Amino acid sequence: MAVTTPARERTRLEIVRQAMRLFQAKGYNAVSLQDIASAAGCSKATVLYHFNGKPAVLAAVLEPAAADLAELIKTARTLSRAEAQEFAIQHFTDLAVVHRGVVDVIQDVIPVIDEMPEIAGLVADGMQMTRYMAGSDDPLEQDLAQFAVNGLLGACRRPDGRTDEELRRLCEHALRRLIRPA
Repeated sequence: MAVTTPARERTRLEIVRQAMRLFQAKGYNAVSLQDIASAAGCSKATVLYHFNGKPAVLAAVLEPAAADLAELIKTARTLSRAEAQEFAIQHFTDLAVVHRGVVDVIQDVIPVIDEMPEIAGLVADGMQMTRYMAGSDDPLEQDLAQFAVNGLLGACRRPDGRTDEELRRLCEHALRRLIRPA
């Protein structure tokens, strides 16, 4: 027997899919709820039925990446500092490559990200992941890890024709050269 998705859920998923496409193509700030509704083939009222505003749509777009990052944080918490650093370097690179579209969207909202409580968990987890990558409480090491993460995210945002595997290798090597082992 085939499993079907209820119409409401299909509509919600299409809104999220189209929002992601539009946010990547035009940038978060240039996209309206009406743009999302039109692309999803529904009314703005339907979008507002499913989400209480554009930040909530953004949170839904970012949810898969946020959930994956939260899982990485959960695992890293159980490891020693050195193990957590190694784990963070390996797995954050994979996460950034897999969710490169999300990276593109996040870069567009960074100037106002602190004003978006809908994605506060993702921001906090990203900061924690950077601390794990630093492998140290030294402020210079923390800054260097932040610098390395920003470079990694930039490379994922504009992969210059690299395959996922080439991008993974580039990012992991760059992190390992910039960040000292704990």
